[in-house]
Amino acid sequence: MAPLDHYDEPGETPYRRHGIPKLGFENYWYPIILNSELGRKPKAVRLLGRDIVLFRDRNKLFALEDRCPHRGVKLSLGHCSYPGSGTISCPYHGWTFEGASGRLLAALMEGPDAAVVRKVEVPHYPVQAHAGLIWLWPGSMTPGNLVDEVPAWIGDQGSFFNISMYTDYRCNWRWLVDNWPQDHHAQYVHRNSPELIFQPQLPYALNLDPQPLEGNKGLAIKRSGGMTGADYPGLGRFPRPEWWRFMKPTGRGATAGFENSKARKVYGIKNQSEIWLPGLTVVGRLSGEYCLIQWAVPIDGETTRCFNINNWRRMGRGREWFARAHYYLFRRWVHDRMFSDQDKALIESTVPGPERLSRTDVGVIAWRKFAGASARRPVGDQPARLDVA
Repeated sequence: MAPLDHYDEPGETPYRRHGIPKLGFENYWYPIILNSELGRKPKAVRLLGRDIVLFRDRNKLFALEDRCPHRGVKLSLGHCSYPGSGTISCPYHGWTFEGASGRLLAALMEGPDAAVVRKVEVPHYPVQAHAGLIWLWPGSMTPGNLVDEVPAWIGDQGSFFNISMYTDYRCNWRWLVDNWPQDHHAQYVHRNSPELIFQPQLPYALNLDPQPLEGNKGLAIKRSGGMTGADYPGLGRFPRPEWWRFMKPTGRGATAGFENSKARKVYGIKNQSEIWLPGLTVVGRLSGEYCLIQWAVPIDGETTRCFNINNWRRMGRGREWFARAHYYLFRRWVHDRMFSDQDKALIESTVPGPERLSRTDVGVIAWRKFAGASARRPVGDQPARLDVA
């Protein structure tokens, strides 16, 4: 069993109980940066608490531990001294490492016959570029096929196109993922966001029914029932009359009628809301022509990178141009910034400690149990099962 602090510090007992690691599940692909961010110079990144250098040599990607074992200098400060060789050289003494294997091929300041050559190596990581993003596999297991491991909205670039952005949160990744399994916060936190302020109140007090997805990839969150207004003894009505909510439900506000929607009947999309391992949510629209994927990437124990991967179905060049223009002129700011920043402010203010969960947390409870029991783990690393209050 892994050490206790592999899972949590004292006080974060809900995660420790279910065996959900502080630094995330390592045997999965993670997006780490936009493909456009990596140019000719190596780039330092951090994933699951590990410092990694990314570099590209003649369109081939490589990822190594960002530390030269000679004297500890960061390899990300070096460069590819021999283009076409797939190597990177340390800026201090010229130790040159093969990107594909991490092996030391030359210690330039010791001459070509240096005895240390081929006796030293640094950890290397599988890395791929896909759908405009660079993906890393930080685990010890053999990596799965990336296209098969991500939602089809990302994987099928012939049928969909995507625009991605990310924001770094000052919080542990688990707090961000707990925000996603239909916990009713959107009906309260986001009701006055620019995206929803003119639409009717979102239904709350829903009945939630989490169901496992095919292949044990995650959970579908089924919803039914609910209300859009009620009287509260001693307080009054929520929501109070709001004359400005004159629009019909559209976009994120259109949450009813999925069973009879175009998404289900025409495109065969089974669920409007899903949450996947290692920590991402898939939120579709009733039209079946758009899907948002949000992915929580553990940078370290206190920092999480939240990717917003916006996906549109390809329906002609004109529709694509319109979708791209609409995103950059409107949606990028209204949703991916302002809407998401409402969550960011609250999640970053979370104080770890005992919880008093209730009816709205059915999805959160189901996710924690599922993730702890179903995630891939290195050999010998079993979930912690502790009877802690």
